[in-house]
Amino acid sequence: MSEPSAWISVGELSTAFQSGTYRLRSVEPLLGRRLALHLENEALLECSFESDSRLTWSINRGSLGVANGTAPYEATEIRPGIVFVDFVPPHERRTAVSLILDLRKGICTALIGRLPTAEEARMPLSERIEHNRELTGVTADSIAGAIDRPFTQLTPRHTLTTELLGKLVEYSYSPNERYRHVYLNENFYTWHCLEGVEKGLADTDRCSCRKLSDRLYLFVWREKIVPTLGVVIVDLEQMKTTGKIFGYRDFHFDQVSNFGVGACAQIASSL
Repeated sequence: MSEPSAWISVGELSTAFQSGTYRLRSVEPLLGRRLALHLENEALLECSFESDSRLTWSINRGSLGVANGTAPYEATEIRPGIVFVDFVPPHERRTAVSLILDLRKGICTALIGRLPTAEEARMPLSERIEHNRELTGVTADSIAGAIDRPFTQLTPRHTLTTELLGKLVEYSYSPNERYRHVYLNENFYTWHCLEGVEKGLADTDRCSCRKLSDRLYLFVWREKIVPTLGVVIVDLEQMKTTGKIFGYRDFHFDQVSNFGVGACAQIASSL
């Protein structure tokens, strides 16, 4: 019986995922556009897509805990009008921003993800339990919004859903990287690497799932052993995903790695 792989950093995982990935190609539906995202917390986030790879944003009302700035971004469109945008503010290395834009409905979800400090990341799980803290130091704040119009009580939202519960789904990120997910309840799922650099590794981690459309979901997970944030859109009609993984490049906790991912999905079983 072979021994499982050792735990690796997110930077090492990024390197493994670079070869032969099933990522969706970047798209340009936003090129030259300026969008005003009116968020439920009363913040106003304005985004200007100056090129196919460069984004400028400003917080013109309220706060998101993110300063104004310019940065490279990636955008993928998993269904017509459903665009996933992701970027890392250059002066806030522990923070990443993902925008799920539903251009047809004129609504969005902004997800602000933050990694723990080095001190927080090294805190033993027993100490976290003792102080009644979450086992992961990774946080992810999800904020509903409206595009180019005020957010009101009547604005539709990407709401939490239980539709994935009980499903066992396999995701192939490349010919060499394959994982299995088991969706346990509203807050936890189990992942298991079947093939690839993490082969044999498995864990149960915090998660959330929001419904974007029929058989289309925003799935967010937060790992505790190696501090990691995953944000993906899962399309169970096309059996494809698009999204990103965010974490520290190595175990010195001084640089981050934020890389796009995409997978081919297969439902192995369902209750």
